[in-house]
Amino acid sequence: MINVLLNRKGGWIAGIAIAVAIFIALNAGLSTVTGIRLDLTQDRLFTLSDGTERILKRIDEPVELELYVSQRLVEEVALYGIYATRVRDIVNEFAAVSNGKVTVVERDPIPFSETEDTAVSAGVQGVPIDAGGERVYFGLVARAGEKAESIPFFQPAREAFLEYDLARIVEGLTLQRKPVIGIVTDLPMFGGFDPRSQEKRWMLIDGIEESFEVRNIFDIEADLNEEIDVLFMAHSTRLKDKQLYVIDQFLMRGGRALLMVDPYSEIAALNTLSGRPISRHSTLNRLMEKWGVSVVEKMVASDITLARMVNAGTADNIRPAPYLLWPSFKGVNINTTDAVTRDITSVNMGSPGSIIVADDAAVQVETLIETTEKSHLFDSEIINPREPNILEFVEKFQADGKKLITAVRISGEIDSAYPDGAPKPEPKPEEAAKPGEEAPADAAVPATPPATAETAEEEPKQPHIARSARPLNVVLIADTDMLETRFWATEQEFFGQRVVKPFANNGDLVINALENLAGSGDLITLRSRGTAQRPFTRVEALRVAADEQYRAREQALATRLQETQTKFDEAQQKASAETTPGGAAPVLSAEQKAALETELETLRGDLLGTRKELRDVQLKLREDIESLDSKLRFINITLVPVLVAIFAILLGIFRMRRRRAAHA
Repeated sequence: MINVLLNRKGGWIAGIAIAVAIFIALNAGLSTVTGIRLDLTQDRLFTLSDGTERILKRIDEPVELELYVSQRLVEEVALYGIYATRVRDIVNEFAAVSNGKVTVVERDPIPFSETEDTAVSAGVQGVPIDAGGERVYFGLVARAGEKAESIPFFQPAREAFLEYDLARIVEGLTLQRKPVIGIVTDLPMFGGFDPRSQEKRWMLIDGIEESFEVRNIFDIEADLNEEIDVLFMAHSTRLKDKQLYVIDQFLMRGGRALLMVDPYSEIAALNTLSGRPISRHSTLNRLMEKWGVSVVEKMVASDITLARMVNAGTADNIRPAPYLLWPSFKGVNINTTDAVTRDITSVNMGSPGSIIVADDAAVQVETLIETTEKSHLFDSEIINPREPNILEFVEKFQADGKKLITAVRISGEIDSAYPDGAPKPEPKPEEAAKPGEEAPADAAVPATPPATAETAEEEPKQPHIARSARPLNVVLIADTDMLETRFWATEQEFFGQRVVKPFANNGDLVINALENLAGSGDLITLRSRGTAQRPFTRVEALRVAADEQYRAREQALATRLQETQTKFDEAQQKASAETTPGGAAPVLSAEQKAALETELETLRGDLLGTRKELRDVQLKLREDIESLDSKLRFINITLVPVLVAIFAILLGIFRMRRRRAAHA
């Protein structure tokens, strides 16, 4: 039938018209059908990750996603208009994959409307769009039963983590309880060890308790169980083999952990001087040796370019100097592709360590924070805990030419550090250190309650796990001083309340890590995705080349213009000053006046000519760039599709003639 139509006079025109009509009909019909999609983008931007799909399919109760988008923002700010389309596509994809468990409702919060009041009360943030103060909105509220969470305002800068943020919120709404964080530490994070002490607990603990249930674990063997979702270890120095074995098995069963060790704890050094001994060194290398990861013991990292400026003198004699052991990590030193460090812009550490990854490591290691190549490792023994020897480190510093890693994410299948099972019981610990002395590495934990008849009875042992049941998920940081409030925030009292003003993201880093680790394994697997922003990179390269071509000429003309203007001003000033008060300067003769007027006229002409030439160069630069941009847009958007269409028509005609010739 098609051949009959095409063989008739004018059949090709009718065929093309029919093809176009079918194409339009299919597009119109399929646009209303959900579930039929073909994602051809480079980074699979419109295809949800397997982890997200598993999270959505586990939803038990309905989740409603309320998307608040101000139409004025979309219409007047092109960047947010494009991003709003991207957000709509993703939330609709969530609904399509959830088997009806997720519904999407979009609302326009018009100023002074009930919709605006609802959005604001739910946590959506409005931002002014003009001098009149009118606010626009671009946020989301997710509801499940009586629980609700929000994204106050969608920032295009976080587009790479759009899927992760939405998946985290949806999963959080479906959890029946707060995740439990078990903290094991020798540091006074929960306040002074002495009940009579005035030492307050650290602000970090308050921040963690806002999102998690926190348990301060004293007895690892008894309290590190299945109820703990994430283990948070910070400078645990008195760990026996039996305790390390319990931690090992916790990880073997799929437990997640934030591990923070320190080759030199400044906090511990200060506590030792105050009479409460804490070992200055902590390590978990015995636990991590099978992973192929370790922290260099008793060696601290320094960096000349990241060092914070401090006073190396006295209050009366201030001597600013870089303290090499106090690096402030920013910019390229922080990994922006991982969910833990994506929004972290500044991290302050104190005498951090260096993480070593073996070439044959059994795990996957992703660097989160690292120094520059202008770094060096110092022996911690030369640190003076009483008076920091700041200038001594500057004098002894020699850049090693390699970056030092201070924080990593570790994942993968691992073998137990105890392949033969639980270690044999250890002998009783030696006597505790005297006040003022550093506690030995094998000293008992003072905070551990004494054994009683009830605790003396051994509970039934769980079977030994030699190979991890699920992939390991650990964040390792080689510093613990960064946890103390003074390293990242200032604290003030305001009418009886503690007010914290952060100047670094140390607290955010820890909470981000705990939130990420506390999520399901599916959430942890989510990483940054690409963005829908696709600039004309070829146009940008040519734009730079054109700019360089005219920039030198423009600068030369600008310099010439400045010199001419200076000469003109001097000549004009000289011409106007025929004499000075009191007759100090002679009156100009007629010939001198004529010469000056001629010089002024010449300079005025040069000045106007140079300005015109400069404007012509700048205009030419803009015209060339705009012309180049227009040509490439025409080629990409119009010419190529037209050429493809013409090629297809010619190919069809050629094939038809071959068929006719074959039948003849």
